[in-house]
Amino acid sequence: MSAEGVVGAVRRVHATGRAHAGATGSSAAPRREHRSARTLQDRDDEIAAMDAAVDRAVDGSGSLVVFTGPIGSGRTALLDECARRGTGRGLRVLRARGNDGLGAALAVADRLLGAGPVRPRAAAPGDGDGFASRHATLAGVTADAPALLLLDDVTRCDVPSARWLSSVARRLPGLRLSMVLTALDGDTGTGDDDRAAAAVAELVDRADTVRRLRPLTFEGISVVARTRIGDRADPSVLGALTEVSGGNPLFLDAVVDEIAAGPEGQLEQRVRECSPSRLRDRMASAVRHAPAPVRAYLAAVAAVGDVADDGMLGRLSGLDPSDTATAHRAARRSGLVGPGEQPHLRHRSVGDALDAARSAAERRDTHLRAASLLRDYGVPSDRIAVHLLALTGSTPEWTVDVLREAARSAGRRGEPMEAVHYLRHALLAEPADADRARVLVELATLERRLDPGLALRRIVQAVPLLDSATARADALCRVTPLALDGAAPSVVALVRAVAEELGPEPDTELALRLEARLRYVETSTRAGLDAAAGRLGELERRPQGLTLDTPGERELVSVLLHAAAVAGRRGAARVAEVARAALAREPASPDHVHSTVGTLISCLCMADAVDELPAWLAVAADHACAERAGVDEAVVRAELAAVLACAGRGAEARDQVGRSMELADGLVDDSLLPGLVLAPVVTAVHDPEIARRILARYGSVPSVPPGFGACLQMLRARGALDAGEPVSALEYCLDAGRRFERAGWVGTVVPWRLWAVEILRSRGRLTEARAMAERELAHARAWGAPTSLGRALRTLGELGGPDRDRAGELLAEAVAVLTGAGDRCERERASRALAEHRGSTAVPAPQEVAPPGPPSAGGSSAVLTRSERRVATRAAAGRTNQQIASDLEVSVRAVEKHLTAVYRKLGVSGRSALCRMWEAEPHQPA
Repeated sequence: MSAEGVVGAVRRVHATGRAHAGATGSSAAPRREHRSARTLQDRDDEIAAMDAAVDRAVDGSGSLVVFTGPIGSGRTALLDECARRGTGRGLRVLRARGNDGLGAALAVADRLLGAGPVRPRAAAPGDGDGFASRHATLAGVTADAPALLLLDDVTRCDVPSARWLSSVARRLPGLRLSMVLTALDGDTGTGDDDRAAAAVAELVDRADTVRRLRPLTFEGISVVARTRIGDRADPSVLGALTEVSGGNPLFLDAVVDEIAAGPEGQLEQRVRECSPSRLRDRMASAVRHAPAPVRAYLAAVAAVGDVADDGMLGRLSGLDPSDTATAHRAARRSGLVGPGEQPHLRHRSVGDALDAARSAAERRDTHLRAASLLRDYGVPSDRIAVHLLALTGSTPEWTVDVLREAARSAGRRGEPMEAVHYLRHALLAEPADADRARVLVELATLERRLDPGLALRRIVQAVPLLDSATARADALCRVTPLALDGAAPSVVALVRAVAEELGPEPDTELALRLEARLRYVETSTRAGLDAAAGRLGELERRPQGLTLDTPGERELVSVLLHAAAVAGRRGAARVAEVARAALAREPASPDHVHSTVGTLISCLCMADAVDELPAWLAVAADHACAERAGVDEAVVRAELAAVLACAGRGAEARDQVGRSMELADGLVDDSLLPGLVLAPVVTAVHDPEIARRILARYGSVPSVPPGFGACLQMLRARGALDAGEPVSALEYCLDAGRRFERAGWVGTVVPWRLWAVEILRSRGRLTEARAMAERELAHARAWGAPTSLGRALRTLGELGGPDRDRAGELLAEAVAVLTGAGDRCERERASRALAEHRGSTAVPAPQEVAPPGPPSAGGSSAVLTRSERRVATRAAAGRTNQQIASDLEVSVRAVEKHLTAVYRKLGVSGRSALCRMWEAEPHQPA
């Protein structure tokens, strides 16, 4: 193409408003203009330098301006602005990028001059390097009007073009042409040819102005952010933007756009976590164009930069000290590595770009070598584990040890889920059998606080892999005893086999703890209860008596004592004495959930000896909450609810039941926890919704322990009573009793006989009711707990009968027995029953601590709201919940909630007791 042809092409480009022929035009989309305006924040000095270059071109004495800066510093945006300003002043704009032409000789020069398709340009005769013809073309371009020559990324252009530009720079004083170039910090040019770097260096040396683009100030960042997201850019968001972007316009612009397009809340967190696709793409391009040593160095920084020195980075990247230092300087100047003494990637998007640029095998190799290197340098295990977590499949044996140590460290920090994560990953490393067994045991010890069923399965897998009876026994002693309820027969057989294998020696403590778990499982049968009672007697008859000095001794005595209590082999006083002594030696900790010591809570509830338990359990619950141990907290709160209910503190008990159930709903555990503890409590603390949830969760389990199954039947009985179905309720009660009796459980925390007595009484079957009440009284006298005995006395006394004097004696004895009992509500009920029997109208108002209590002296309806009174009146008249809902035009759920409130306020156990109370007192129409 002739010089005249080149001039014509450039003029056509200018006439159409294009920045350069065949390249991106100057008429950018509005979105690009908006971004450019934001990117020019804090660039007043640079814009002034551009204006000066335009002025000199117009004056006929051109100049050379070079802008340098890291990736995203706004170099291209400045050229856009320069092109806009030059066009506005009537200058012709010649523009190109350094990588136009992909390195072909003089390709960039030809693109600047608008020479059409990118190809090597043949030199004219006598023009060996082709410069003369191009100088002539340039002179023709500037003959009619001044011009701007804009070149982005000058370090990327081909060597001949760089030399030609240098020769143009030497001629600028006599030309109506100014040159504005940009260079990426740390860019060493194309290929390994030093001539390109030398040519660019010469070009920069000739510049009239060289400016390195500074990071934006905090004020500049604030302007950009508030322009885009308005008042949402509060100080915390601005601080996060400053920290994440470091004042880099590209980083700031991309992050602001990302959060502006998202939801309103949690902007600060989103700023710190986001990795915009635009930024990832730009970083990916930068990483691809970086020299191989720089990419290797960046990969090393990404892996170990936070803890590494130059020597470690060099070893991991495979570079010698000199190359490491050179790569560091290049990466920092280009903006891929952030400022500061400790090397770190500029932004997480750089790490994403590195990952995308390497194969999976390369990433795996880097992580494994980094982990090995960090191990050699003695770096803490949890830092090494970061790399091991990125590996899949088989790994060297030492990786399992590192992950185990990292798990122990996380446990000490109070981060159990992180420890679980490490150990689960250790299993994926395919360790040898011995190591696998150890990992399984350690993992189960952590997982039992979150999922006891899964922990039990881990132990069952580990036991055959362990190499000694002691190790197998220790593993089984980590099983949560409550998780053994309902366990498969093969699991129980495994416990029994290991116990027999271990024997009493060599570890007596371990043998006692394992025996305790085996005894616990066997308490669901009469034979097991008999054997436990015999073993307790054997220990009591020793010269030293029962010893409670070690955890193993306390675990065994606890389960034996519980078995003797439910079998009726020991009285309440003795049970309370031993249980208190054992519990006094145990710290207030949720760890008791994973031992048989938890059975002492049930023993003390049955024995009416719960005075010291609320504070002890409250501390344990706080510990479990702080440790984020969901299972532990759910069980402890259920235990606390049982204790509070036994103390007559019903409102507090209901609160703990609700909290326990909420925790249970959040668990993935497939064992019977915490239902085993919750079900008996909910029979005493009436809450239809929680009862329904317990039945929904556990009611369809095909095989449950007898005691738990009986408690589920009692919950069904309560539901049937609430629904106005006393016949079904009675059958559920009697079936619960049969289950208890088949298991040999004489004493329970669930007074099923008294429920049956109330139902029989409401049905007019008084003879049967009295007979059952007599049996309950006989059991209560044998047991000897004040609350149980007082309740049985009151119930039989209220039934009356032909012998009125005996009824009075029973009620008087009930009041006397309950004087020292823990359940204040039961005391009030007995006092009121005795007063009514004697014809007294001065019934004392209840002074309950928080629980359901008897009505006030003003009558049972005096404490009820109008809605509650309307529901109570209809329920007392025998109408079902569905009928009441239809009458009042409300939902059945609303009726249930009102009845729950009625029962709580009036201190009645259900619909039958409500009917009797309603009949005994005058009421206004509801």
